Amino acid sequence: MRNISCTFKVDGVPNKVVLRKVAKERRFQASLNGSTTPTEYIISDVTNEVEYYDGPMLSDTYFARVVWIIKQYFPNVRAIMKVGADSYDDYEEE
Repeated sequence: MRNISCTFKVDGVPNKVVLRKVAKERRFQASLNGSTTPTEYIISDVTNEVEYYDGPMLSDTYFARVVWIIKQYFPNVRAIMKVGADSYDDYEEE
């Protein structure tokens, strides 16, 4: 798991964002100001964009900054299907 920590000033108030990449799953966990419940993000297989997945939602300001961090520091992460989504590769055509 890789960790990246940044401090952003929003309206003059410094806020610490910790971003973790979950190993072998291509998911990301973002914590704001040391919160115990992280917000999870994934990259959509359909749109190839970062999307909210689970946990408490961050405001649009922080979401935009988390997306920027993911694109800046994890450029080789490919889009994946959401966890639990059905893959039709397992079915045989008859």
